[in-house]
Amino acid sequence: MNQITAIAATLLLMSARCLAQDSQQMMKQIEHDDQTTVDAIALYPAETRHDILEAAKYPEVIVRLNAMQKQSQAQFTDMLAPYDRNEQEKIWNLTRYPALISDIAYDHRKSEGELNDIVSRYPEEIRRTAMEEGLRNYDLIVQLDRSNAVYQSNLDRLLMAYPHVAANAYRNLIKQPDILSTLYDNMQMTVILGDIYNTDPQYVLYETDSLNQALTQQNAQAAADWQQSIQDNPEAQQEYTQAAEQYAQENGYTSDEYAAPMTSVVVTYNTYPYNWWYGYPTWYVTPCWDPYPFWYDWGFYYGPGRRPVFFGMPSYHFMNWYFYDPEHCRRYPTFGSHCYGFYSGHRDVRYSNSVSRGVNEWRRRNKDVVTKDWDKEDLHGRAQRFKEYGQLETDRAKYNRSNPQQPLERKDFLARNQNRYPHTVAVAVNNTPRTNGQPYEAPGRPGPVPVTRPHVKIPESFYQNNPSASPSNGVRNEPPVRNEPVRNNPPPVRDNPPPRPVTHEYTPPARDNGNDYHPAAPARPISNETRSARDYHQSTWQEVQPQQHFQAPPPRQESAPRPSPAPSPSRGGGRPR
Repeated sequence: MNQITAIAATLLLMSARCLAQDSQQMMKQIEHDDQTTVDAIALYPAETRHDILEAAKYPEVIVRLNAMQKQSQAQFTDMLAPYDRNEQEKIWNLTRYPALISDIAYDHRKSEGELNDIVSRYPEEIRRTAMEEGLRNYDLIVQLDRSNAVYQSNLDRLLMAYPHVAANAYRNLIKQPDILSTLYDNMQMTVILGDIYNTDPQYVLYETDSLNQALTQQNAQAAADWQQSIQDNPEAQQEYTQAAEQYAQENGYTSDEYAAPMTSVVVTYNTYPYNWWYGYPTWYVTPCWDPYPFWYDWGFYYGPGRRPVFFGMPSYHFMNWYFYDPEHCRRYPTFGSHCYGFYSGHRDVRYSNSVSRGVNEWRRRNKDVVTKDWDKEDLHGRAQRFKEYGQLETDRAKYNRSNPQQPLERKDFLARNQNRYPHTVAVAVNNTPRTNGQPYEAPGRPGPVPVTRPHVKIPESFYQNNPSASPSNGVRNEPPVRNEPVRNNPPPVRDNPPPRPVTHEYTPPARDNGNDYHPAAPARPISNETRSARDYHQSTWQEVQPQQHFQAPPPRQESAPRPSPAPSPSRGGGRPR
């Protein structure tokens, strides 16, 4: 009997070892095949990574939630149909604050004084919108509040069948909708990762913790190198700030908004993503769950004296904006040359930072022009090449607009204008590749088409106006004060926005008036690690993310009075299929 017991124990031990080895091999295979996805998950803080892994054990919930979200978003889109684009944007922003919606909707239509008292407990950026909508569209707000209660009830019923830990994980993740969207869009990886975690959780936690530490250090070093390099290059810094201001203008900001210096002490600010059930605004063709100000994409903000304070790297969106239009290379060539030089010194970094990634994609799309000769140039010589490239493509675009019936590819345009572009013509004309016997079509504007970013109104208290102050040299390593817990592994610096003023969303107390009131849960504060991971999603999946399923309702053409909202849905709802 003892011998049988010993044999059984040995077999169980061997089986456990085999399972552990299989899990480790599968984890290594995932890291090899889906490195961008694994890196993105590893970049989140530990508590969020734990929620992701627990949720991945039950991927069918993600599928159910996605189906439920499609239905609720379609209903919301129909609800917005009577309103014009400006009004739709206000309502969408209001959905980011479900507790505020509950406060306004509760009991009765509020007077202006009552609304003032309610909105004063919420972030300054939403107060004006909440006041306007509370006075003008109270019935719609009531409808939104009741919808929120139905969706919460449906979620609770869905999660009743799952372990407490998994249910809590999903309740946390639904407040970070970009994560749920990512897990759904990479479902094969999600299923495999959840299965490995279920078999050998300690190994998966060890691997993701180690990867987080490595990426954190790597990204922090890249960001520090970038800040030092731009600090040491005043000419590139000047063009950088000029390009950043053009970027802000093209995204709807005025000079008064982006030119005003901020206060010398800036503390953390909790962002509030769009509500999972309603989705992000339909006019954004790429995922945009969490709006943030223009200076997040800049990688710097203006401090006292209007000195640029560099807190990180420019975002992938900013780099794509720069390289998309050759006119930017012509107008800001020294900045482009500086980015190229930074890329040359960071080619071996597996986690491609936004600058290196932007340069690499641009080089790949213009490999007939951007050759190894560019690597041999100094800053100013390469800046001349950037300027010439930008001029070439700008001139070619102008010619093709004037001759739409006979547009010229780059090599043909260069052949006709050899004397105008001495650094480019020899390479492009003589070495233009051909594919399957067909003429090579030189790329036009590289990269995905830049998408207008959400216009986030910055509260007036966030700025320190000082018209008499004159700009001075950039300031490096003047980090804002952060009200964040100390971590053993410091959060990534890459592409993190400077923390904004602390404001806390008011959580209304539970009320019992016999009407089945369900107060909405507050949004979850977003950490710097989470922002870094989100920007990683934007940079690596920008081109493969699906389009929005619903188009924005067309703006109203007439100025007729707005119709009343449809009757409120039943609070009971039904179990989703």
